[in-house]
Amino acid sequence: MKTLWAMRGLRWSYAAFIAFASAKTFLNPEFTGHGAAAVRVLAGAEFFAALVFAFGVFDLATCAVLLVVYALATLLSTAHGDVPLRFLYYAATALALVQFGREPRTA
Repeated sequence: MKTLWAMRGLRWSYAAFIAFASAKTFLNPEFTGHGAAAVRVLAGAEFFAALVFAFGVFDLATCAVLLVVYALATLLSTAHGDVPLRFLYYAATALALVQFGREPRTA
């Protein structure tokens, strides 16, 4: 039972972090020009996917949305000269949470 609550805590903290970061990105006034719309669409999709992901419903669908967002964000960040390893970490964490959530629970 302790493992179940530990995984829930990790899921909730991950989702809260992702939702906070995406809201911060969405509201960032520095994004202007034609690329700003793409960044805001990705941040909005990420925000709502993180909220749904927190509750453990539609895991595969919300994880897929998050992975697509992270892949596109990686491309945008790389195009701007960034080394976006953080998106690899976010994706790996989402995949791990989905995988651990699908494993049979034992006492």
